[in-house]
Amino acid sequence: MSRINNKIEAHDRTVFQVLSERKYTVDYFQREYNWSTKHIEQLVTDLTSTFLTEYSAGDKREKGADYNNYYLGPFVVSEKDNHRSIIDGQQRLTSLTLFLIFLNHLQEKMGVSEKLESMIFSELRGVKSFNIQVEERTNCLENLFSEGEYVAKNGDDESTINMTERYDDITIAFPDEITSHSLPFFIDWMKYNVILVEIIAYSDDNAYTIFETMNDRGLNLTSTEMLKGYVLSRFGENEKRQQANMIWKDAVHKLHGWDKDEDQRFFQAWFRSQYAETIRQGSSGSKNEDFEKIGTRFHSWVRDNLDKMDLDPNSSADFNRLINRDLGFYLN
Repeated sequence: MSRINNKIEAHDRTVFQVLSERKYTVDYFQREYNWSTKHIEQLVTDLTSTFLTEYSAGDKREKGADYNNYYLGPFVVSEKDNHRSIIDGQQRLTSLTLFLIFLNHLQEKMGVSEKLESMIFSELRGVKSFNIQVEERTNCLENLFSEGEYVAKNGDDESTINMTERYDDITIAFPDEITSHSLPFFIDWMKYNVILVEIIAYSDDNAYTIFETMNDRGLNLTSTEMLKGYVLSRFGENEKRQQANMIWKDAVHKLHGWDKDEDQRFFQAWFRSQYAETIRQGSSGSKNEDFEKIGTRFHSWVRDNLDKMDLDPNSSADFNRLINRDLGFYLN
């Protein structure tokens, strides 16, 4: 293998740098787009809520350069003869494309005019092509971009059907509190403050090795697993931590006997029923509240609302009660 073929590079990139007038195909390793509602809701909620913690009414546009960045994770491409194929990360890049199409329609409705088209498609000699090029998805993307909707047809593949449904999810999940005044700030932030790490391989062998490493040797932690890590870290004595760990594992094992995602639904139902005091209103200016936050990232909600749950972060006894009494009670 030549030196250039054996080369692997990694660079941090803004969303604008990743998508603006850049062409990608999707490799056969991961052909289908299969994100579900919960994935797209979490993406939209994470991005918009992070932005809203930075933005203040009255900010000038240049103030956005000082807003905190948001890290969206790595993606892997194979590059040969100036041709780029996505090896890992097409779920996020496709979802970002759908989100940008939605934002383009939203700004038209709000009378805002920011430059987004180059991140969605580009033209060469009068021929338009989308920046993520998969022939089976072109008709769907064209309709979403021009009309804001696509009606799935018999014969559409799984990816096209999922893209149509996820676009509808975005329209529901996007918060009303981002208005015509703040939308240009949000678009700026999306373009320049949302960061990905681009990993480039110059050979198929290296590309596939990276793909296997990222997908076989580690899985993204679920909210249940993140919550478990936090709760167990509050135990001062190793023996009690081990006992709590066994109780937790047994409970999750029982829940998985019903369905692989039953643990997620269990904690959402538990925390919503006992502690959710607020829910986002449908009116303009409303924000995600307890109900929505528990639904997307309940592990973060717990850490931010220990007082509601009568938990002292420095009290092993409180967390022992959570595991040894409350968990078993609601599980039953």
